[in-house]
Amino acid sequence: CIPAQEVGGDYYDYLPHEDGRLDLVIADVSGHNVGAALIMAETRTLIRSRKGHLNNPQEIIRELNQFFYEDLTRAELFITLFYLQFCPETRQITFASAGHSPTLLWQSKLKKCIRLDPEGLIIGVKKDFPYEQESLKLVDGDVLLLYTDGVIEAENDKNELFGEDRLVLLLEEHNKLTPQDMIDHIIEQVRLFSGHRSFKDDVSLIVMQVKQP
Repeated sequence: CIPAQEVGGDYYDYLPHEDGRLDLVIADVSGHNVGAALIMAETRTLIRSRKGHLNNPQEIIRELNQFFYEDLTRAELFITLFYLQFCPETRQITFASAGHSPTLLWQSKLKKCIRLDPEGLIIGVKKDFPYEQESLKLVDGDVLLLYTDGVIEAENDKNELFGEDRLVLLLEEHNKLTPQDMIDHIIEQVRLFSGHRSFKDDVSLIVMQVKQP
């Protein structure tokens, strides 16, 4: 996570369960001020406090939306969030989204990249919303890339956006890199594209790679 200013509105987390499951979450609060940072800190606290009490991403996002709706409405803020749960034994992922940028999945067996984008309204717009939840199975060599919109909305001096297509191409070409090396490479490519070391928006990335046990 690279904040655009001293405080940021991005959040990412890893939440291991006692039964071996792993939750990955990435989120973005609108704005880059102290208010956005405080909302994000509260989001993190609520997510961690509910670990083990709510069984799936859909339930977690639904509760977050109901809990934050009034505060976000008063503050004129909103949250986008992608929540994914991975079971190492079955290699199944289950995921839901609250209007967040689609997670990218490199499918090593099919040699192609797909978008994980279940339907879901951003948090803070409507108190009750039937968030979708989807599942699929991963195999050796698959790579997940979760990110915030600061990556794809980085601009160059021609007012062109970095865009999702460039991000997909980087994942297709460099999926064999270690997760940290891939993150470093993507950030460097975004900097080269924009022509600046700093970013106008917070930038966050999570890479998960499936390997043989």
